[in-house]
Amino acid sequence: MSKRLSNRKGFTLVELLVVIGIIALLISILLPSLNRARETANRVKCGSNLRQVGQAILLYANENKGNYPRTTYTPAAVTTVSATNDGTNGTLVRDPFKNPKDAGVKDNDVNQALWLLIRTQDITPEVFVCPSSNAEKDSYGGTSGIPGTGATASNKTSFSDFKKNLSYSYANPYPNVAAVSAGYKLNTTNGAEFAVAADINPGNSATYMITVPANETDSQKNMQKGNSPNHQGAGQNVLFGDGHVDFVQNPFCGQQRDCIYTASVVAGGVMTRTTNQLEPKVGSNNAPTWAGDSLLLPTMGDSSGWPN
Repeated sequence: MSKRLSNRKGFTLVELLVVIGIIALLISILLPSLNRARETANRVKCGSNLRQVGQAILLYANENKGNYPRTTYTPAAVTTVSATNDGTNGTLVRDPFKNPKDAGVKDNDVNQALWLLIRTQDITPEVFVCPSSNAEKDSYGGTSGIPGTGATASNKTSFSDFKKNLSYSYANPYPNVAAVSAGYKLNTTNGAEFAVAADINPGNSATYMITVPANETDSQKNMQKGNSPNHQGAGQNVLFGDGHVDFVQNPFCGQQRDCIYTASVVAGGVMTRTTNQLEPKVGSNNAPTWAGDSLLLPTMGDSSGWPN
């Protein structure tokens, strides 16, 4: 018995290397499939988030004469995006919107308009985080210096840090004077082709300059530059005016094939797209310009170029 046991052969080095090679090959084959399955699940969850945002917008509209959320609106002022919550000073009343000028509520602020959904509707910060992005839910931070208040949505004006807590962009609710004259409205009258919200705008610097695809038939490589980064440039979930959400593979999905992340102009019934840049640039056209113009904000870029 002892002699037979001693004559048994173990695995050779070559055999071990072959087995390791086979395992590595199987992993290389299966991993892309697993990643695709994970991304598919994330797209479904992301679409569900946007549907919940759409439902919250409709509930808000039902309580506000059909109008979608916005803060104080000054037509002549530029659109702003609050980088962080501003309602944390020692003189703040419990509800910052009761005394907006002292509480950091800004005119024409897109992020503060979205925050109103968290303040007033049954919706949580998790809903504003795409599972394919690196964002994390807003924990409300602290409200130090405010006696008798806790860290809740009701004593904040905006996201603690939108670059960490917000994965989606919202149709700019602050049109310029020309757009108002052209009939722009952000309310329950918007049709099924109007983009209300989507995965975050891919603008990536203080001036938001990137190459925009020429049209919906451009190459996949160029299209990725105009798509949201949330899904690796493959496309974006988009919430439309009738409440439905679709995953689309290019940003030209608004009315008249409008690019939802850029400004455009319609003259004589013909739409002209903005090219070679993602609006808004500071001091440039940062508001919708015609009745069906979807211009979704904020962008993913550094907000330091925005007016404060």
